[in-house]
Amino acid sequence: MNPANRLAQLSFTAGPAALLGGWFLMRVIHGDLVPGPWWTAAHAVWLVAYLMFGVMTLAMRGLARPVSGGRRVAVEVVTVAALLSVAANIVQMGIDLYAGFAAADGAALEAILDQVRGYPGVEPIVYGPGALLFFAAVLVQAILLALLHRVTPVSAAVTVGGVVLLAAATFLDGRSSALVAVGMAVMWLGTLLLGRGRSGGPGALTTSPAPGPLTTSR
Repeated sequence: MNPANRLAQLSFTAGPAALLGGWFLMRVIHGDLVPGPWWTAAHAVWLVAYLMFGVMTLAMRGLARPVSGGRRVAVEVVTVAALLSVAANIVQMGIDLYAGFAAADGAALEAILDQVRGYPGVEPIVYGPGALLFFAAVLVQAILLALLHRVTPVSAAVTVGGVVLLAAATFLDGRSSALVAVGMAVMWLGTLLLGRGRSGGPGALTTSPAPGPLTTSR
């Protein structure tokens, strides 16, 4: 396996694992706005998570190929949406890390974040729907790959189940809910299975060519 394929394979595991790891680190400070080593560690781990999610998004696009027509358009659209959301989350982690270093206490951290969120577009794009779009995109990508017979239905179903549980737990009980961690863990299992494709079939990362340029022309 060449380094690019090795990184792509790793991303299916490392991304969700880092997402869950950051959640556990934040539990030490009860998910509160508390600058210090735990805040910094959690957000640094989340930064790694979203960098890996960017790689995973492109790898999932690679799993879908070759594809043409309306299916190709669908693959490209959901890939672009996922990458834009990944970028929003990376920006969010950068802001949170900076605020954590600059703030002396929780009140100062909250003030810095409120100031940044006050800029036009920052709240909805970086902290709101723009950041959450990634998880919807992963759900759609998993379904598309299953419909294209690039991954097993089980792997897609587990991924979708994890994303749905994560979203429902966050909406109903908040980000500190234990069910959020369960949702992340189920999503982790699902993406791990997705990364295996159809066990050496046309969707296997070890045999598929590297993804081409992100374009709809061909």
